Formats: sequence, C-alpha cells, structure tokens
Amino acid sequence: MSDPTETLRVRRVIPATKERVFRAWTDPSQLKAWWRIGEGWSTTSAEVDPRVGGRIALGNQPVGGGNMVITGEFLRVEPPDVLVFTWRFPGAVPEESVVTVEFRQLGEETEVVITHEGSPRAMAPGAVAGWNATLQSLAGFLTR
Repeated sequence: MSDPTETLRVRRVIPATKERVFRAWTDPSQLKAWWRIGEGWSTTSAEVDPRVGGRIALGNQPVGGGNMVITGEFLRVEPPDVLVFTWRFPGAVPEESVVTVEFRQLGEETEVVITHEGSPRAMAPGAVAGWNATLQSLAGFLTR
C-alpha cells in the first residue's frame, strides 16, 4: 500500500528583512491581516503563541460563509529563522501534519520556504495553491 501523504514545498522571496517577515507570522494582529488560504477566503481569527507547546489557530471563511479553523502546536521556534508546528486541517486524512517555515535572508529580501510534511496526497494540489496564495498575501501585506 502506498503512503497517502507527501511532502510539499513552496517558496517565495519577500522584499523585507527576515525579522519583519518572522514578526508578521508570529504577531496575531499582523497574521490576521494577511493570512489567506485562497482566493475569496478571509481570516476571521488568528491566535498565535510562538513558543514550544504554544498554540496556533487560524479561522478561515470562504465567500459563501461558514468557518473552518486550522489549529496546531508549535514544536520548534527559533526567531527569526524557523517555525515548526503541527497542522490540523478539519476533514483531512490524516488530520494532522507538520509545517516548517524557514526564513532566509537574501540581502534586503527574505526567502520564505514552507515545507509541509504528511500532507494528504489527495489534497496536495489544493494545499500547494493555498500555500502559494498565503505567501502572495504575505508579500502584499509587507509591501504596503
């Protein structure tokens, strides 16, 4: 039987320092302002406690209404270089996976690399699109 999961990786260069980008990921008010999992989605809530064992919870709402909350727990926090947290996506099989976000300084810019391990294979195309939309929204937020 084949593994029903895979490892996804997306990256984007953001025109900001890694300290600024890291702060946007770990400050709840900033995270709520830019977090988007796709076109037409909004963020209804953002809870972030960036310490090992701390919680992350992101409320997401599609255009038609409803609410989906993605939750997790921080496994590793090394400011301003890396965040690792579990990712509990309602309805996914398996429901929990692990996300690593790395921040790499490139002169005046930062490369953000997201590695999503254990992502359900059936959801992979949507997950890649979602992570790319998330990074696009982050870049837009940081260049305002």
